[in-house]
Amino acid sequence: MRTIACWLGFVVACAGVLGPAGVAGAITGEEWRRLGSSERAAYVTAIVDAWNGLVVVQEALGSKDAGITVFAEIMTCVRDRLIPPAEVHAIVERYTESHPGLRGKDMPDIVFAALAQHCR
Repeated sequence: MRTIACWLGFVVACAGVLGPAGVAGAITGEEWRRLGSSERAAYVTAIVDAWNGLVVVQEALGSKDAGITVFAEIMTCVRDRLIPPAEVHAIVERYTESHPGLRGKDMPDIVFAALAQHCR
């Protein structure tokens, strides 16, 4: 039963990352910058929550999928340092301001780069 619950969590987390069929994918950094502050914060929080969901399922299953393990390193940093969502958002805001050349990239990539740099 636990395995079923874990897989259900995995499916829900993937749905959060991939979104429903027919809906546009991730927004770019430039599109993200045009959102209001609370919408930008919510978008970043949703990305990090999806990654955390994937990591929690991986930990529960005891697996080591390389595609998820990369997020585990970031999420371990965020959890161990007790970085609240508002600070994660601030880290991403500062990173996008400091790296204007990356604004054409998808936001999940930018969030990953910002947190990876912060967690070094």
